[in-house]
Amino acid sequence: MSATSKSRKRSRTHSRAAVPKVTCTALLVVDQAPFLKKALSTCKRLRNELHSKQSLLNDFEEHDRKAFQQWYHGTHGATLTQLRELREELSAYEFIYHHLRLCSLHALAKVPKLYDELMERKKNGTLSEFVPPNPFTSNNDDIAKDYDGEDEWDDNDDDEDDWDEDGDESMEDFFEKEFGRRDRSAFSGEDETRAASAPKAEHDARLKTCYRGLAKRLHPDHSELEESIREKRWFEIQDAYQNGDLEALLRVEAVCDMDDTGLTAKLGLARLRDLAAYHQSHLQPLRKALRVAKLDMAFGFSKKGPTPRMERDVAEDLNDERLDVNDMLGHLRQAAAGLRDEVEDHLREQAIRTAQAARADERRKARRAAEPVSVL
Repeated sequence: MSATSKSRKRSRTHSRAAVPKVTCTALLVVDQAPFLKKALSTCKRLRNELHSKQSLLNDFEEHDRKAFQQWYHGTHGATLTQLRELREELSAYEFIYHHLRLCSLHALAKVPKLYDELMERKKNGTLSEFVPPNPFTSNNDDIAKDYDGEDEWDDNDDDEDDWDEDGDESMEDFFEKEFGRRDRSAFSGEDETRAASAPKAEHDARLKTCYRGLAKRLHPDHSELEESIREKRWFEIQDAYQNGDLEALLRVEAVCDMDDTGLTAKLGLARLRDLAAYHQSHLQPLRKALRVAKLDMAFGFSKKGPTPRMERDVAEDLNDERLDVNDMLGHLRQAAAGLRDEVEDHLREQAIRTAQAARADERRKARRAAEPVSVL
């Protein structure tokens, strides 16, 4: 056998081996009953958890807090009143010290007078009516004029505006002039844009159809739900539609189907999964809120009442807070009075130095007047 015939035989063998062998298999019919049972069990578990946690939070907000506040104010009312008065006095001294500091920066000599005025207003209850003087009115007219906005920088701004308006050509014209006009069709990508916009158009159509169907089902004329539940779901579909969230709309639709037919396997696997996702999305914030509520001292108060440990902790907290406010109040009192005393000492020393300088000047003038005048 020649070499040519052998090569032809090998090529035919390779070509036949390259053809894949196609085998057909029949589709298997999967029994969905186990999946439906599992999905239905998951939905029932999530729904029961949702209802129980919502009930706990409602009890906490409506009963526990109210009972705790009644006990709290009834038992520690005198201490709370004292704390409120201390906080008001602390706020007043913060106001006084703040304005004394401002006055010391602009008009140091007026600090003692301002201190007396503010303390008198605090005593009379008119401290909130105090209007601080404008530091740019009396002795700082030049500074006030500078803040009017008329300065030398305005001319430069006008020049910049003129430069922008006098531009000979736009940036796009400049590049086309230097590098030539570009082929816009080569970079437009119309086919790619059209192909990418097709799924979005389909998504938007489904979103709009689902939203309109839900809006019709939740209308008061077509829905027998309670007003609070209907209003809650109405806001849910509004938020989902504005955010373009089709999955959220499908979850709300699954809940509406459950309200119509009940929680059964007849809803189908897809609806049950949407329903589980809806319950899960509402459970996440509820779990977080419940964890925070359990850390509150009032959680479960309406059922168990105040414990000895709770009474001790509340009394200690109020006492510590009263001591802290007293300390801050004492510091602010000393700071305000100390600033007034410091300015008075400074003004007194300045007056003494001025008087000493004046007496020294008078003695110098007297010595000059007593010296004999020499006659040439």
